[in-house]
Amino acid sequence: MKDSTTLELTEGQQLALDQLHRIVQASQGSMAATHVTASTGRSGYVEVRISVGCANLPRTQDGLRLRSVEAVTLLIPPNFPFAAPSVRTRHTRFAGAPHVNWGRHLCLYRSTATEWDPADGMYGFISRLLDWFEAGAAGELDRPGEPLHPPNALTDTTAGLLVIRDDAPVARPDGPWLGAAMLHQVNDTRSDVVGWLAIEDPWPGSLEQLRKAAALSADARVFLAPAVVTTKHLTFEYPRTARELVDALARDHVTTRLLLGLTGIVADHNRTVLHPDGDTQDEEDQDTPAAPVHLLLGTPSRGIAGDGPRQTHLVAWHLPDFADAIGRLASRTAFSGRPHLAELGDEVIEFGTEWLDRQPTRWMRVYEARPEVTVRRDHSTPAAWLHGKRILVLGAGALGAPVADMCARAGAAHLTVADQARVHPGILARQPYTDADIGHFKASVLADRLNRIDPHHTRVEALVGDITTRLSGLDLHTFDLIWDCTANRIVRAHLERARRTDTVPWPHLATLMIGHHATRGIAALSSYGATGGGADVLRRTALAAHTDTTHTFDDLIEDFFPTQPRTELFQPEPGCSDATFTGSAADVTALAGQLVTGILHALADPADRHTMATLIVRMPAGPTSTQPAGPRWLTWPNDTLATDQATGYDVRIAPAALAEIRAEARRGARVRGSRVETGGTLLGAVDDATGVIFVDEATGPPPDSLLTEAYFRHGLDGVSAHLAARREATGNISRFLGMWHSHPHTAAQPSATDRAAMTSLTLPLDDAPVRALVLIAGGPAPVWHKWLATGDNPDLYAHLATRTAPAAVEPPAPQLPARLGPVTWWPGGYTTRPHGPVPFPRKARP
Repeated sequence: MKDSTTLELTEGQQLALDQLHRIVQASQGSMAATHVTASTGRSGYVEVRISVGCANLPRTQDGLRLRSVEAVTLLIPPNFPFAAPSVRTRHTRFAGAPHVNWGRHLCLYRSTATEWDPADGMYGFISRLLDWFEAGAAGELDRPGEPLHPPNALTDTTAGLLVIRDDAPVARPDGPWLGAAMLHQVNDTRSDVVGWLAIEDPWPGSLEQLRKAAALSADARVFLAPAVVTTKHLTFEYPRTARELVDALARDHVTTRLLLGLTGIVADHNRTVLHPDGDTQDEEDQDTPAAPVHLLLGTPSRGIAGDGPRQTHLVAWHLPDFADAIGRLASRTAFSGRPHLAELGDEVIEFGTEWLDRQPTRWMRVYEARPEVTVRRDHSTPAAWLHGKRILVLGAGALGAPVADMCARAGAAHLTVADQARVHPGILARQPYTDADIGHFKASVLADRLNRIDPHHTRVEALVGDITTRLSGLDLHTFDLIWDCTANRIVRAHLERARRTDTVPWPHLATLMIGHHATRGIAALSSYGATGGGADVLRRTALAAHTDTTHTFDDLIEDFFPTQPRTELFQPEPGCSDATFTGSAADVTALAGQLVTGILHALADPADRHTMATLIVRMPAGPTSTQPAGPRWLTWPNDTLATDQATGYDVRIAPAALAEIRAEARRGARVRGSRVETGGTLLGAVDDATGVIFVDEATGPPPDSLLTEAYFRHGLDGVSAHLAARREATGNISRFLGMWHSHPHTAAQPSATDRAAMTSLTLPLDDAPVRALVLIAGGPAPVWHKWLATGDNPDLYAHLATRTAPAAVEPPAPQLPARLGPVTWWPGGYTTRPHGPVPFPRKARP
């Protein structure tokens, strides 16, 4: 290499030259490097001319016509290897080929950010260059199966910005597509393409019709821009002068007259629509936008190499005053209605031709947002479930605000945010509000901000006020998912009751909570069709945590489900401010992200539908932490439902409880005979606020119970001790609830003896509760046998009985039908022999 000693090289450039020297030495003559000079066109760059031997490269008919030795120039940046070199040819023989920019520059990398490795240096760069020549000779610069690189247009930062939001038209086989793009003018420098009008279609005749066709608001600034889509790919790079561009278009039958005529037609239509009272362009004060200044050009240049038809690639040509002048001339043509392209006057042609001969092309920056050519960055993530959905977020605070933001960014079609609180200074430490928002309603501020994320696809609505009151005005069935981020027991109870009493199944409901120091979070999921809502699922979570023998969830109990209410509450402001939790914006955002992602994973997996589940996440702690690892899922199947007809309460029988009842009934049928009744104790709770009776567990009959074919009497042995043990084990969540017994082969309805027992409500407890659940499992022979054999549900009777008579010390003697004589009875427990016939006193007939 020559001349390098006279240059002032950076350390990186010297490294590049040293590496290149070693590459040349090792090439055995197939590569040479000469003429190391300073670049005249790019400040600080060093140019190195190299020659590459290409004589032995395999060639095809479609490949580049390479010479036996190809000479190229490398441009090495000052900050090499932290910036990639570039390469250009000394000729234009490759112009028009894929991955050749502006006739000379070879495009070796689709993305230097991901493909350029500084550690590889010139070794990796030269290897990439050799691969390029090899692919070029084989005609595989666009290899089959790889995405095509669209044409390049050298953008002008002063020409403006265009965002393409609507799928582009496609040229007809017999000719180009001609028409107009509907543009929403966002600001002085940016417009969005929101629709298309073919030249042969009827165009909106007023500004209101144009806004309606573009699905824009009544105050949106909207206009049309001429658009042409060619039938074939024109070039890999767009020319820099208007004349070169028009000449290129002429090869696809888009003549100068056609292009000028279309521009004039669109400009004239804009003048008519935007200024129906006449030309107001010279007035200083006007609210309507100026005439269009863009020409959109589309070519079939996008797609996968070798894979079917190509999609339209769009660029936008900025036409400062040209379109307006053409529109004025076109409006003078002597015919009514929209001018026809063939009738364009000579004056227009003369003006346009002179303009084209002296006008450079100014290409706008174009950002793609149309679905046909863009892939959402979250398309393969759980967040993709939210796209196009209707979402309700309850609470706009530390959890609700980031959750709503995630939904909006995921492309939810409609988002409603409900909260009654205002922004105050203290929340700025971790909630996404600003000092300027203080005193304003959170829901309104949040909705306004989220509406600016994607106003074309997501509409965000604020619901200000008490949630339990405002929900009554919403049709909740129109939502796909409800996020309860309030951490409010009253809201949870209200949702549970409203969900239970609704005759139509609710959408998915996710209840999110954060612990007292923002180190743990839980998300309770009640899927569509699940028997329980958020309050129900959280109760199950608490039961599972308390009864886990491995103590995996002891930290969860302390944070969310303590046996005794916490006495140390964090109250950030003086007075009656709500108690909250300590935690930073980082803590809250991290927990919210994990909880939302977990819930969306469950919703996207059909195997998890119609179930209840809780996700437990824990923030990472220090290296020496001994806290349990997270995340962790707990899941439950649906309960068996019964209804207390007297109160209307739901009776939710957990699968484990019903399985225990069935197991006892099956054992009794084997040991005592198929018609002997059996029964036992129920554990659970009654929630009057939600109208739900939870049946968590069921036991078999105590040893001193009395079991016959006509009567079951619950014994007392061991019951109190068992109930006390279960109260302690469950953190007093599950306690004595009532009693169950069976009616084999008969209706699940209380007998006269059962009804008499309900009024006195004699129970095997010292405190003799005022009310208890009476549950009867029965059914005719086919139903009963099927339940015992396959587990299909039996007929069930449920009643929350209230004692109306004074409590008795001992159970009253059962009154049996007069037709029965002495009855064989069985004790409870696990005995396998009856205790003989017992003569029961007969009740006198009335």
